[in-house]
Amino acid sequence: MASVEHGRIDDPDSKGDVSKYFTGTHEVQECLEGQGEADLEFYKKNCKKSHVGYVAADQFTADHFPPGYHDNDLYDLTKALADLTVRIAVKFTSPDRPEFVQGTKDPYPCYNTRGQNSLRTGTGRVWSVSKYTEGMWDYRTCPCPECDHSDTPSKVWWKVVVLTARQVVFDDSEARQSSCRLWFDYDQSPAVNIYGRKVCGSNNEGDWCRVECVTHDVEVGDKLGEMRERFGGLCDKIEYKYKSRRDVDKLTIIVSHPHGCSKQVSVGNWVHREVNKQILKDIWTRYTYTNCTCPGSSGAGVYRLGWGQVHPHWGVASNKLSYSGLYVEYKF
Repeated sequence: MASVEHGRIDDPDSKGDVSKYFTGTHEVQECLEGQGEADLEFYKKNCKKSHVGYVAADQFTADHFPPGYHDNDLYDLTKALADLTVRIAVKFTSPDRPEFVQGTKDPYPCYNTRGQNSLRTGTGRVWSVSKYTEGMWDYRTCPCPECDHSDTPSKVWWKVVVLTARQVVFDDSEARQSSCRLWFDYDQSPAVNIYGRKVCGSNNEGDWCRVECVTHDVEVGDKLGEMRERFGGLCDKIEYKYKSRRDVDKLTIIVSHPHGCSKQVSVGNWVHREVNKQILKDIWTRYTYTNCTCPGSSGAGVYRLGWGQVHPHWGVASNKLSYSGLYVEYKF
């Protein structure tokens, strides 16, 4: 594979500039004209894209990987990624959304509904989980809305940071009107939600956003902490195991909530890789890939076999390939 160089396309199969592949249609699921969550199934049934490439999260097995990858470790990692994948619902559109995607004349998602109360859905991934208890240097009691108005706020709570696309959650005003549904693996899954509090990091160029959520539910907090730790360990294990093969079949795995409905897994291959910039030892890249995605998939984690980082999904280009936002990739 060609070496990584600042500002170069790191794709031996590409001919010329592939930056044109990183522009197209967003995949936020908008519920227009006052329609709400009850209508998400309508959008799913009337979607013009093929859903053949999806496997329901609770039915996914190692046999759904292509030949040569029927690996229990890879299956465990996929299930761990699914455990951390959340359906994000946002009920407000910030008046500060830009008209165009940065550096282009492409319309920015949801610009036409700015300042309005309207539902849209996307996907996110639990990025970090931090437990707060008395005695910590930055300790405070639980800051959730319930505890803020209570004389006895919870003394133990968890900060859960969810990574998604900025087109899904643009700023604090949208974060405060957002919820993340956990473990929505099948249609009748019990509804377990955590609620957004603020944006704790974002990048318009890369189209990523980190949303801070809080919970004082002990069962939820402990479970998410264990799942995040397990996923990190499996990422390290698989990265070491497949590092030498990562540019052979270019396997990619995406877990998302198409149309705001239950969780689906899609397996494909990445096609183009663009190195956008390099800062110190870190490089910022984005990818195109063949995985099945739909409205509602924006913000989903794009896992590339043999790489340790998970990019957020952006949308679909005119050549029908899906593509990611720009995100950091550690150089080693």
